[in-house]
Amino acid sequence: MHCHTHYSLLDGASSPEALLDRAVALGMPALAATDHDGLSGAVEFWRAAQERGVHPVIGAELTLAHGSHLTLLAETQAGYANLCRLISRGQLAGSKGAPVLTIADVAQHAGGLLCLSGCPQGAVAQSVLAGDLNLARRAAGILREIFGARNFWIELQRHWLSDDVRLDAGLRRVAVWTGAGVVATNNVHYASRTVIGCTTS
Repeated sequence: MHCHTHYSLLDGASSPEALLDRAVALGMPALAATDHDGLSGAVEFWRAAQERGVHPVIGAELTLAHGSHLTLLAETQAGYANLCRLISRGQLAGSKGAPVLTIADVAQHAGGLLCLSGCPQGAVAQSVLAGDLNLARRAAGILREIFGARNFWIELQRHWLSDDVRLDAGLRRVAVWTGAGVVATNNVHYASRTVIGCTTS
């Protein structure tokens, strides 16, 4: 539910096809493409998923004006249209590589979208990492109010980083406090780990 293709420039490493081939190999019935602040690979991803019998979920990881990330998934055609509007608004309001999107913009175009609280750069997770669970609760509450109880989920990720256990524990507490569901994702940036070796003669 949180996957970056090489259309996340300078961040994602694998093509949509490579990621989908890996999903097939792992027996995954669905895969979401959530590239940073754009949908450049959406059509390619959708077509490749159809060819492989994988259910494609189209989304994006948006950057808000204060730098936090928010993961949005299109549930309906109206949601896809709203996602396009949000991406366009952020790009037009900001500068190249630095979109400016406010939470008010998100609220205006929330219909048909599922919201995940985001990676460790999300506002909820950042507040947990800062040790402010009350602020995390307020941030989650705002998103739950915008998207509704059914369409807002706290995103849990495990990357084997030093703060993962503490972050997950705090996010689970926030989910209980706000009545939000939790979803286990991963911040995927490549299809498989490749070890590049060299030989000397």
